Amino acid sequence: MSGLELILVAIGGALGALARSVADQAAARAGWNAESGTFVINLTGSLLAGLLITLIVERTFVPAEMRPFLITGVLGGFTTFSALSLQLARLIAAGDAFHAVAYAAGSVVLGVVGALLGVALGRLV
Repeated sequence: MSGLELILVAIGGALGALARSVADQAAARAGWNAESGTFVINLTGSLLAGLLITLIVERTFVPAEMRPFLITGVLGGFTTFSALSLQLARLIAAGDAFHAVAYAAGSVVLGVVGALLGVALGRLV
């Protein structure tokens, strides 16, 4: 990776982290718990990843040079596996196995569905 690509990833990561913070705050203001906010953020990120990859690789609407900025940077900073893992650990420690399993399975399954939907949307463009 070139120096410019690394700089673009860093800038994209900062923008993604800011977007995540804004989304987290909006979810909290709406009365959502942390798990619900992370769930929506990760599903949105999955959909956007599928869409952007399709637009970059198959449709070339987005220059390939933007891939590190958009995918690794912006979406990498926006979505987070560490928050999901921490929230799952908290649910398990609280003895809430049902919600922990539902949250984990839902995040993975619906994340894949979101990515597939993003690919389909990208192909429609």
